[in-house]
Amino acid sequence: MDGFVLVVGNGEWPDDALFETLVKKADFVIALDGAADRFDEWDIVVGDMDSISNITGHNQDENQENSDLAKALIQYDVDAVVGIDGGRLDHRLAAFTSLFESKSDAILYFDDWRACRVDENGIEIELKISTICSLMAFGKVKNVTLSGVEFELNSEDLETGTKGVGNRSTSDEVKISHEGGNLLFIWEANGP
Repeated sequence: MDGFVLVVGNGEWPDDALFETLVKKADFVIALDGAADRFDEWDIVVGDMDSISNITGHNQDENQENSDLAKALIQYDVDAVVGIDGGRLDHRLAAFTSLFESKSDAILYFDDWRACRVDENGIEIELKISTICSLMAFGKVKNVTLSGVEFELNSEDLETGTKGVGNRSTSDEVKISHEGGNLLFIWEANGP
């Protein structure tokens, strides 16, 4: 599928301006389950339909092996995800891990923060200088290199922990690469 693909979850949505901007930019909008009851601009509903008021005309996926978000990320080439904040703590954490499960390049949007998976090809992200950012390993990640930040890494292995949390960009471009594992980059959306 070509174009900008947006997933809208049933959690807390970002501020109205950001939400409306993303929906208008989207060429295809996926509502996750009950989110379809909250707005009309969606093209398809994905989920097990356990929290939507009217499931008529929607394809029900009774698979409980994956979260509704993971189902969408696995089936579609998603660019952005909103509506995953708030609610149950396990659902919020699952939003991050669904990026790894699906190997998705989607960006998770929160009011003041963004998050994305860093695959083995690495990423380059443009940020304002002095933007707060963090790099978080889920399990072991090999040969991590991070540049354009106050605390750079040069081919270091990371494991689940706090190393990589609370960094700050020193350049308008942050570069991250690694050679295997699950790595998440989080940054302040409205940096200085």
